[in-house]
Amino acid sequence: MKNDASAAIFEEILSQIRPFGYFQKRLFFLTSLIQAFVTTVLLYLDFVYLNVKNSSCVSTTGGLPEDVTNISTVTITTECHGDRKWFNQWEVPMWMNEENASIKFSYIWLCQGCGLIVGAVISGFLSDLVGRKIVLFANLLMMSLAQGGLCVLDDWIMFLCLRGLVGIFAGGVIVPSCVQTIEHVGQNWRELCVCICAWAMGIPILILEGLITRHWRWLGIVTSSTSLLSIGIYFIYPESFRWYTCRENFSKAEASIREIISVNTMSLQDFTQLYDRTKLAVLNSMYKRPRTFFDLLHTRERFKTTVVLVFVWLFTCAVYRSLHEKMAGRMSVNVYLDMVLVYLLDIPLVYSSIVITRCIGRRWCLFLYSVSCGFTLSCILVIHVIKAMNTNVDMMLGITIFGKLGVTSTIVLILLVTLEVYPTSIRCMGFAVGLSSGIVGLCLGRFIHFEFFNKNQSSYPYICYGVMMGLVGCACLLFPETSGKPLPDLVKSRHRMISMKEVTRLSNAWEAP
Repeated sequence: MKNDASAAIFEEILSQIRPFGYFQKRLFFLTSLIQAFVTTVLLYLDFVYLNVKNSSCVSTTGGLPEDVTNISTVTITTECHGDRKWFNQWEVPMWMNEENASIKFSYIWLCQGCGLIVGAVISGFLSDLVGRKIVLFANLLMMSLAQGGLCVLDDWIMFLCLRGLVGIFAGGVIVPSCVQTIEHVGQNWRELCVCICAWAMGIPILILEGLITRHWRWLGIVTSSTSLLSIGIYFIYPESFRWYTCRENFSKAEASIREIISVNTMSLQDFTQLYDRTKLAVLNSMYKRPRTFFDLLHTRERFKTTVVLVFVWLFTCAVYRSLHEKMAGRMSVNVYLDMVLVYLLDIPLVYSSIVITRCIGRRWCLFLYSVSCGFTLSCILVIHVIKAMNTNVDMMLGITIFGKLGVTSTIVLILLVTLEVYPTSIRCMGFAVGLSSGIVGLCLGRFIHFEFFNKNQSSYPYICYGVMMGLVGCACLLFPETSGKPLPDLVKSRHRMISMKEVTRLSNAWEAP
């Protein structure tokens, strides 16, 4: 935002008391730990189902009594022939072993996605209204309890309902946790905190827990317990000093900043003078009132940014999910290694954006990754021209992998821009809208893949993905550049500015001859 005095002063304060000192490092670690536990909870159902779906061996079940209605667990023992050894041995819910298990899983997965949207929207509004910290930990507690309740009965209707609740509360954790870290670090560290993708620690944690338990109930209990234990972080987790300031709670905001100064073992002699200027900027610029989602569309610039964000999140996540489904279960014969490769293979390329964004800015870096991804996916035309589509499956998988690298990097950069482009007063709501659009894109991408492109070995799906990523790259140029600029804080009120101009006019009238 132009002429945001509060943002400029906060950036000056952070630069003098270390923009990424011990306080920020501790906050980043705690937030990453929470996000890793949320990742284990969200991927729990996919991981359990993947052990059955991708088993390339013959599935056999133990002896079951005639009345199977009271049986809550079925043992899936996969026997391998030839050179393969025992591929997997898992205790999975009964409904996962039925003929229509894939349809039931789709309903449950869709219900969890809808829950994430609801949770993100509600928590986005509440986080800007009552604070980031209380919303984060309240949702973390409820998410852990809902995940634990998942293991009580083996019934797919219960899975459907509880996964919806898990999605609601997980969305309530994701929104404030991402915003909290970005509001405490300096402008040169924001891309590092987002692009490092520390939440990915949850994937190897989930795999390790699965290797130890090999039981859907025990794995649910372990993922629930680990996230529940993280509730203790509440007592050392800070509230955002930016949010305190925008809500005109200046005493707590000043105390929060002094805590950062103390923990970072720095001194700032003119802190009182600097913060007084911040208070004056807030009091002179905006009213203290509850913000709503309509504030995201209040000005022409903000309306354009919100529309572009929705478009970019939707298309990028749709392409990501389609490519993800093409890779899942095809990377290796080991389900654990396959899950690691699908999610973590493209993380190293994301790290390059940390350097590139500092050189050419956010918008052009997004354009570079999106368009290069589109060209990579369009290379499928080479296979189509030589008419070797059915024989070069490995080449198609390679193009899919390289295309997904660019899509993942684009999503991470879009996340960074979403967190930076909105002022503090409406930042959680802006991120909630972007995240919700991304979840809708994930659901659409999965639906499109299974309904239209699952058995289609032609080049047309990849051409469609390439065109979509090209459109995303062009749309990203409409974003305002946020690289190297202070994080905006103020949502200026037109009435407050008119009042200030009126006061200035009246004061000048007294000096008139």
